[in-house]
Amino acid sequence: MNMHHQELAALQIFHGLAQEDAVRICESLQLSRFKPGHTILNEGECVQSLWIIMEGECTVSRECQPGHERTLAVLKPGDVFGEMSFVRTAPHSASIKAATDTAVCAYSSEDYRELVAKRPQVAWQIASNIAAVLAERLRRMDTWVCEPVSYTHLRAHETRHDL
Repeated sequence: MNMHHQELAALQIFHGLAQEDAVRICESLQLSRFKPGHTILNEGECVQSLWIIMEGECTVSRECQPGHERTLAVLKPGDVFGEMSFVRTAPHSASIKAATDTAVCAYSSEDYRELVAKRPQVAWQIASNIAAVLAERLRRMDTWVCEPVSYTHLRAHETRHDL
């Protein structure tokens, strides 16, 4: 992989790593390139890798009803995806598609398990960073879900008030 260890350490998911650990992780990353519209991960499948967007943009979408897909987010360089299936064997909760020409690096769960055995404190730092990413996403989802609820509640209150 052509990623420099300093670039890796600048990413939120690998924040706080020592140079030697960043170099070791860089050596295990697998680079893939995708054209716009290509599905990188399918909702319901289980691929245990942590994906890092290096170039381009990806959309995160979920099938809410059969045949009706909803875009949940747009990811940009430096963002990660696949983190939930990376830390826990479970199907992907959403699909990821390349929105533009996209380059991503994948860090496999096998490489991470090897890191856990050899450098547990480094693996803990990565796990802590993943938890921070998940917490931030949960916070955004809370806000996102509450906005329509608040609007609906406000409209119902206004309607009752008008009576």
